[in-house]
Amino acid sequence: MRVRIRDVVAPVFWPVHRAIARGTVQELVAKGGRGSGKSSYISIELVLQLLRHPACHAVVLRKIGGTLRTSVYAQIQWAIGALGLAKQFRCTVSPMECTYLPTGQKILIFGTDDPGKLKSIAVPFGYFGVMHFEEFDQYDGPEEIRNVEQSVFRGGPFSFSFKTFNSPAMAR
Repeated sequence: MRVRIRDVVAPVFWPVHRAIARGTVQELVAKGGRGSGKSSYISIELVLQLLRHPACHAVVLRKIGGTLRTSVYAQIQWAIGALGLAKQFRCTVSPMECTYLPTGQKILIFGTDDPGKLKSIAVPFGYFGVMHFEEFDQYDGPEEIRNVEQSVFRGGPFSFSFKTFNSPAMAR
């Protein structure tokens, strides 16, 4: 099954998709309300980045670990299906990950209730090059984010960080 990217990426995200493809940005901070499409776009872009960088693995994070299965894990599975790649991935709940079968690349999914758990994550080859912080506004500030990024990004020729959150209902 062949899928056209234009059929799965909303037009509002085309400028950023092209900027990422050109390599002119290494981080995307996206805010928007529920239903804005940001999580759908990010999950598709994350899978595309793995396909473009065969030694690269990805980590998807959410502050509260108890919501992973019905949020970010389900979103990654949706993206894999939307791209017509379901038969080329194996997704498991324990451990919570999706493996691209042709190369062995992994998308690991973690809650960061205890960010120290990320210090020893490893993959059998390559490096972690893509990270997605879902519900970015729930993290405890720049020090926590820096610690997580230092634990995950430890080398490799490519890195990209996605940070998404819902716009606040009212100014704080």
